[in-house]
Amino acid sequence: MNEQVAAFYQTVVKQCNNAHSLRTICELICRNLMQHLAVNHLQLIIKYNGEWKLLLDLNSQGIQYHFPPITPPTSSEYYYKNIHYYANKTTASIDVLPNYRYILVPLKHHSVIIGHLTLAVPLDSQLAPKHFAILTTLLAAEINNYLTKQTTKYHSINCINAEKELLSTKEQQQTLLNKLQSMHDISFQLWRCNSMRDMLFIAIDEAKKQLQIDRMAIFLFDEQKNMHGTFGTDLHGNTVDEFYFCSLIPNQWYASKTLKDKEYLAIQENTPLFHDLKQVGFGWSAYIALWDEDTPIGWIACDNLITGQPLRTYHHQLLKQYGFIVSQHILRLQAAENLIKLNHDLEQRVQSRTEALNKANEQLQKLSRIDALTNIANRRVFDETVITEWRRASRLRLPLSLLILDIDNFKTYNDKLGHAAGDQCLKTIATALSKVERRAGTLFARYGGEEFVLLLPGQDQQEAKSNAQRLINTMHDIALPFPCDELKNSNHAIMTISIGVSTIIPSQATTYDAFFKQVDTALYQAKAEGKDCFRVLSPT
Repeated sequence: MNEQVAAFYQTVVKQCNNAHSLRTICELICRNLMQHLAVNHLQLIIKYNGEWKLLLDLNSQGIQYHFPPITPPTSSEYYYKNIHYYANKTTASIDVLPNYRYILVPLKHHSVIIGHLTLAVPLDSQLAPKHFAILTTLLAAEINNYLTKQTTKYHSINCINAEKELLSTKEQQQTLLNKLQSMHDISFQLWRCNSMRDMLFIAIDEAKKQLQIDRMAIFLFDEQKNMHGTFGTDLHGNTVDEFYFCSLIPNQWYASKTLKDKEYLAIQENTPLFHDLKQVGFGWSAYIALWDEDTPIGWIACDNLITGQPLRTYHHQLLKQYGFIVSQHILRLQAAENLIKLNHDLEQRVQSRTEALNKANEQLQKLSRIDALTNIANRRVFDETVITEWRRASRLRLPLSLLILDIDNFKTYNDKLGHAAGDQCLKTIATALSKVERRAGTLFARYGGEEFVLLLPGQDQQEAKSNAQRLINTMHDIALPFPCDELKNSNHAIMTISIGVSTIIPSQATTYDAFFKQVDTALYQAKAEGKDCFRVLSPT
């Protein structure tokens, strides 16, 4: 608790050094009591014109400052004692009620009680009157000083104002020139921004410093009459990201003055000040309209919540000019972003078309390498692959085996059952035989008509013979019926194949064409010797 109290006083002292009015000091204290000590209700009662009056009230509705002070309302959600209870209190005390603990601390100035501070805290709170001794001393001094000033103010106000006006004329002229130069410097920084976020941040952060305004925020409109936050100012004066904020354009005094009456600037003194649509103080508020010719595109909101400093006379023209500068930069970057988006969309369309074209080319390339009927590799793939494997086998001195398969009596099958049945027969055989040898590098392809080839890189003659026998066995397993009745009980009652086999280690003394003829010759031997078999010829 002591750490929280210390943090509270450190923040209050730091912020109050810049405060210009009793109201600002009171509101700063209230906000820090809520933030650091979880105090959600207080009342500040002072002696004013011989009567006890309410100067400050913090409750669920927000911070309410009253000057001149008012009679405390008896309908308050925290009301439990009449005004005479406070008037008769001369020492600090704590009253415990069912839901709250009420801490009462007198405000003394030169041993005279000039007011009372009451705070409602949760029952489990460890706060005590001693924690507020410094606070009440500060408040007593400020209140007494303020009331004294108010007493003497009206006796010399005309003379003082005339003197101030005379003395400040040249100072204001020089200040105005300095501010105009500052606006030129800010505009130069905004021109150097290449992104909307950077520009909006600088437009707020630099303008607060150069124009000496407590809080600023930029809101942009959309076509649905919503306003969206960009960058703004928190309760401590820091520039923060407020892109999360979105609300309908409110039907408030500034909206009517700027949007309906098409004014560039709307200012109201002594008005409630808000943060995230919740009232947090009282002061002057200004709204600068941002325009794209006759179309409103947003607002710059300004106020004096933090220090309570008054709005200078030169601010009116400066704020109008600044709104025009920011509008131009917003429109410039929006046009640049639209151009970038247009280029991006165009690139996306080109990329999409290119990808579709590449996909179509890939599909076309794939189709050009697949036999349309059997859905296995076609002759083109075989012709390219066998040359590549021939060269590799020659370079590495590896064996290369080739099998040529021919379906026995396929013409008779076609004549008896028709071409549709013949096509289905080819599909069935191709599907079954393509699964016989699946090791990496092997290729099973349709060579033409009823002929197929099986390329076996790196496999010797014994492995080639083994594969040939497996192919013949597979044909026996699938047992496609042969249509000729006269052969029903013969070995040819099912569809069979004949195979030519040869193996070679390519060298400069050999050629692929000669090797292929060797395998083809072996196939014809198998045909001549009864079919449904394979024959092997070794290269000469």
